[in-house]
Amino acid sequence: MSSGWNVTAYLAISVDRLIVYRLIGGVGIGFANVVRQGAIGVIGASGTGLQEFTCQVNNAGLGISHAIGTGTNDVSDAIGGLTTFAALDSLEQDANTNVIAFVSKPPGKQLLPRLVQRLEKSQKPVVCCFLGTDNVPVAKNRLHFTRTIDEAVQWTIHLEDDGYTPSEPSITTEELEWVENERARWSPGQKYLRGIYAGGTFSYQSQQILRDAGLDVYSNAPLDAKFALDHPDQSFAHTLVDMGDEYYTLGKPHPMIDGSLRKQRILTESHDPEVAILFLDFILGYNASLDPVGELLDAIIQAKQVALNKGFHLTVVASFCGTEGDPQDLNFQAKLLKDQESYVFNSNAKAALFCAHLLMDRGED
Repeated sequence: MSSGWNVTAYLAISVDRLIVYRLIGGVGIGFANVVRQGAIGVIGASGTGLQEFTCQVNNAGLGISHAIGTGTNDVSDAIGGLTTFAALDSLEQDANTNVIAFVSKPPGKQLLPRLVQRLEKSQKPVVCCFLGTDNVPVAKNRLHFTRTIDEAVQWTIHLEDDGYTPSEPSITTEELEWVENERARWSPGQKYLRGIYAGGTFSYQSQQILRDAGLDVYSNAPLDAKFALDHPDQSFAHTLVDMGDEYYTLGKPHPMIDGSLRKQRILTESHDPEVAILFLDFILGYNASLDPVGELLDAIIQAKQVALNKGFHLTVVASFCGTEGDPQDLNFQAKLLKDQESYVFNSNAKAALFCAHLLMDRGED
């Protein structure tokens, strides 16, 4: 491995179903991506959210000092952010960290104001992303709030390098042409999206982006309880299913390691003539599957053929969380999908926005 690169790794400690991920100085054990070391520190109540953040920082040419995972439940009212507050204290005292980012699913209602108050008092600039939170607090002092992980990355890089201009995820002119081409291939009855995810954070972020576009999205891990699926195995209308949820992983390998259950779900969804989009995520790195796309490729090809035999066209959209240094070979994995006319993005938020444009003005019952 060349000088200047480090393996990002998250040490997973399971205590009463709480999972804590840590990257300290570029060294750790567990799910891992190859990223540069640098001056950006990140705290996250989300494993895949931390991976997405660190990979995007690396892919933009900067690096990570430390990534401290707290476990999702740490930001609940019951626990009160104990690890989060301790991590913030540590990063403030760390001489190698210039800017701090915080990525999380919605904190508890009682914890949120206390957490914001503490972040406002940070001795270093802080960028905060509370995924799925409707009422985002107003920025104050050195604290800046964003809606997506992509925006959090952009603003964090800007604070580390003031010559860098932050931008929000957007659709290019070429991608708008892709949208029109795909919509023209759908039959009149095709109108729904089915997301089959390995990363729970990506399910949350995608729900938020699609909801902001005016779409009702159902899930086994919904942003709003009224959009909870009656059963995780039964999709309804627009559905995003988190297959890393305990329902699927209790006594079974996580879908980042073994794609067998996702493969079955892909084939099931392909038989629904109202489905227009199959939305997948692929998370690379050490200790994840060495061939995540290859594990699902036969199912994707078969699903598209099933749709074709029924007289409709299935659009496949995929996002990757990874770096070019990861052992799976990011470019090769992406090519496997592109060879099957799939649309590939190196950002979950960008892929979700693309899906929102595909579904725009598509009638729902």
